[in-house]
Amino acid sequence: MVKKGFTLVELLAAVAILSIIATITINISVKKINETKEKGRETLIKSIELAAKSYVIDNSKNLDNFSRNDNIYVTLETLIKEEKFNNSLVDPTTKKALSLQDTVYVTRNENGQINSTYDINQKNKSKIELNGPFNMHIKKGSNFEDPGVLATSSTGSSVTPIVTGTVNINEVGTYVLTYTHGERSITRNIIVYE
Repeated sequence: MVKKGFTLVELLAAVAILSIIATITINISVKKINETKEKGRETLIKSIELAAKSYVIDNSKNLDNFSRNDNIYVTLETLIKEEKFNNSLVDPTTKKALSLQDTVYVTRNENGQINSTYDINQKNKSKIELNGPFNMHIKKGSNFEDPGVLATSSTGSSVTPIVTGTVNINEVGTYVLTYTHGERSITRNIIVYE
């Protein structure tokens, strides 16, 4: 007798093999999609940081706080108004628009190098802002009084941050104080000179 077609067992085996291959392929595809979204998010963050640096460099003479204190917060709204971006800043991992009130922290170190930091998840975190300058210049042997920071929790209440680092006013050098609350931290350079 001539056999025509496949048996039920053979069909079930073929379906099982195809299901396993499909599952593996789908998992690999989902992983690659998520990796691409994460890389897109990293690229967006770098673009925002570069745009903020560019804005500060272009406008440094008009930014009194930056001129005096070597630090400033720049909102995404400002970057959009200054045409550094169009109106559609969207987080590629969540597909949600970024808040125009989000800020980029821009500093200038004692060598004049400008740095910027943007935290894409900042609305759920505490905020810390320096009182006074980012770079403080202190003559060797003189008194140093830390002007501190303004720190608020994610709910808006005042908090006291943890301060780490030391300053030796009797030795020339650059010292860094770090103010931390929760997941947020900010630094200040203390430059002791002759």
